[in-house]
Amino acid sequence: MTAPLHLYDATVLPDWVDYNGHMNDAAYAIPFSRAIDAFMGTVGLDEAGRVATNHTIFTLAMQMRYHQEVKEGAALKVTGQILDMDAKRIRLYQWLRHGTDGTLLATCEQLLASVDQSGPKIAAFPEGVREQIEAIAQDHAALPMPDDAGQGIALKKR
Repeated sequence: MTAPLHLYDATVLPDWVDYNGHMNDAAYAIPFSRAIDAFMGTVGLDEAGRVATNHTIFTLAMQMRYHQEVKEGAALKVTGQILDMDAKRIRLYQWLRHGTDGTLLATCEQLLASVDQSGPKIAAFPEGVREQIEAIAQDHAALPMPDDAGQGIALKKR
């Protein structure tokens, strides 16, 4: 059976830790962002690919959910699953886990866009890149949809 892509490993750095002694809420975005960079390399948009195609990926929207605090020095691992895509966009879901014991620390759902840097403007993924993304998306279609995917933020009315 297929699995989410392993995208990024990190260690909680001292400047990621806040006055409460655990990773600051803003710091959770760093490994998710670096995982997007790794994803870009996986689909052919590493530095050489960006130069060759004049395309990159921008984040249009991001929803993070915090599940567990983590302390300085802890190992981190990010995995990701393509939930949906079209000619210009990808909906990617990511899990941030403790790198040693696998505890779920946070999740992040992002809407990403292909950008032609000559504009810059949103444009279709370049040939080759699109095929790489489609192959991963097809593989990930067999995975279950994360329970909280596509949910916004709301207070329950009583």
